[in-house]
Amino acid sequence: MNFSYNYFDSYLKLRDGIKLISRIWVPDGQGPWPALLMRQPYGRQIASSLTYAHPTWWTSKGYLVIIQDVRGQGESEGVFQGFSQEARDTSDTHQWVRSLDLCDGGLGLYGFSYQGITQLTGEDNSLPPDCLAPAMTGLDIQNHWASDGNSYWWHNNILWALQMTALKVKREKNVNAWNNIRETIENNTYLSIGLDLVKKYDSNNFIIKWMEIINSQKESERIKPLDSWLKKPMLIFGGLWDPHLKGAIDLYKQSLDLGGEPEIFIGNATHLEWWQGSQETLLNFFDRHLKNKHNKKKANERNKKIWNISLERWDELERENKNKYFFGFEGEGISNVEIKDGSLVENRKGSGFTILVHDPWRPSPMNGGHLGRNPGMFDRGSIDKRFDIAVFQTNILEKEILISGIPMLETSVISDCESYDICLALSVVDSENSSVKQFSTGFLRVKSKENLKEAVHKIALHPTHITLKKGNKLRISIAGAGWPVIGVNPGSSDHNCGAPTINHKVITIKYNLEKTFMKILPFF
Repeated sequence: MNFSYNYFDSYLKLRDGIKLISRIWVPDGQGPWPALLMRQPYGRQIASSLTYAHPTWWTSKGYLVIIQDVRGQGESEGVFQGFSQEARDTSDTHQWVRSLDLCDGGLGLYGFSYQGITQLTGEDNSLPPDCLAPAMTGLDIQNHWASDGNSYWWHNNILWALQMTALKVKREKNVNAWNNIRETIENNTYLSIGLDLVKKYDSNNFIIKWMEIINSQKESERIKPLDSWLKKPMLIFGGLWDPHLKGAIDLYKQSLDLGGEPEIFIGNATHLEWWQGSQETLLNFFDRHLKNKHNKKKANERNKKIWNISLERWDELERENKNKYFFGFEGEGISNVEIKDGSLVENRKGSGFTILVHDPWRPSPMNGGHLGRNPGMFDRGSIDKRFDIAVFQTNILEKEILISGIPMLETSVISDCESYDICLALSVVDSENSSVKQFSTGFLRVKSKENLKEAVHKIALHPTHITLKKGNKLRISIAGAGWPVIGVNPGSSDHNCGAPTINHKVITIKYNLEKTFMKILPFF
């Protein structure tokens, strides 16, 4: 195959005089061509090639490709201010791309994460793109970008904040600062000193601002896309191990509710590692809507697929949950010591209690899932042996069951501290308890001035789709920490959560199992 490496850089002068630079890759042959646009903050040369085929592949398929450095990033002028700056710059860029002699007027958008947001924000009454393909992204800052159950994503977002800070000091040619940031990532000290480095070198870092808003329990921002854009043909990618999966599902629902005809693939993917065939799926989508405009699929033929984790196949994504399960909890107080003490009982109320003590000196660890340092399925058998984790599981299943949707735990607890965390992990266990494969996690941070008072809480776990086979068991593990996925709770509502300090308290939590149960909610 003959790939084209023809490209050039071009500047767009915005209404306020700021210049944004784009790299434009051009197909071989005679144009004009439909354009694919990605607006991103990490450097146009990279072109998100960690997750997407390089622009030369797209040009070989007959597309003009434009990768733009957003305001204040790469070689674009201006001051970078995060999501809030993108709406006007996006609308100006769309108008410019369509005006290029090399463009036939057709415009498709692609990109993931931050680049997903830049597809969804535009000025009121601006012309929408012909189609868009946001991936691994969401619209709600608090629930899709920064926290689970008000528990700030410590590992993920401290790393991301450091990355954005490194890009800033690189523009400033501050070699010492860049080296300090790089060193703390390589030696893993970022978990304890990374926040201080961000505040030192990038005091207005938008990711850290999110943490401050969440810690203060204030209302966070929600991105508001234009309804006319959400009605356009849209292909959404989500990952079963991606932090933003709830955002992808919510975006799909919003488009449906507006009368749009979105497509969605929720694959066996982390934020950065996607499934085989993802690029061909994107190409087919763009070909339908930018080249073969009179050959589009009918609405009832739209793709809505989700990967079945255990059966390793694509299933249809169902709007309603056909398999409705209710699990009660039973235990006599030592479910953190004896696996046989904690039981999940199907379709009936539980009984008993369990008590957990969280020691901040050795907080319960969390890994895998959508927020761990090694995202994906994770064998947590050794973690569950700790006595600061309560374990509840079913008997050996006599038939297979499908857990599809959003697992929701409701429980009633009492604690000796004003603030505490509830950290959950769902796992599939073999008949001998020798293999414990975690497939979903969830978190809740409670802040209250009223300790020693029983309270009811609900914890939504990460969306999942897995068939538990005959002979398996379903297990849920409960802990008082999930380090370093989330910061360690200090036990006081007046202190922020992060790496353990001398001020962190030992926290005791008692669960009333008679008022504890789990059910599976539909995706939307």
